[in-house]
Amino acid sequence: MTQLPRSYDPLTLPDLRTLRDVAVNEHDSFIRRNPHLAKSYGNSLVAICLCQGAASHYLDPRIGIKDFDVWHFYLDDPKVPFPYRAHRRIDRGFKGKPLDFLKRSISRHRGLALAECHLLLLNYLLESDTQTKRMLLRKAVIGLYPQEIFDLVIWPGLPAQDVAGG
Repeated sequence: MTQLPRSYDPLTLPDLRTLRDVAVNEHDSFIRRNPHLAKSYGNSLVAICLCQGAASHYLDPRIGIKDFDVWHFYLDDPKVPFPYRAHRRIDRGFKGKPLDFLKRSISRHRGLALAECHLLLLNYLLESDTQTKRMLLRKAVIGLYPQEIFDLVIWPGLPAQDVAGG
């Protein structure tokens, strides 16, 4: 697989809006592709975030972008398993770079409503000790959807030595 060069063009608010709109369409498409999940997950989308290298690049354009990782987080329905490692890639999907849509279900927390999506995400990132969590903590997490978290730095990222297990 040929490695594409990094892009150092800054990401702007209009870029984030475009990513948000594409990601919301991907959520709708995901539910259409998986009608058996519609009742449990169609209305349980907690948040959509730009994560990993592209999110860190948004904060510091010197980092560069190899691809765009856009994560969808859903409230878990214990009666209906969420597809393990749900993922869709669009080569040259945005600004000439691959666009990866990754999806995870996250636990419901007592006392937190769906409207408190940034707190639900932080609980997931800080309480769940999983390989996915450790990977996400290494770099930034920027909110795209819903509007309350648009352009919000949910997580600034950490130096690798500060991330447990990594």
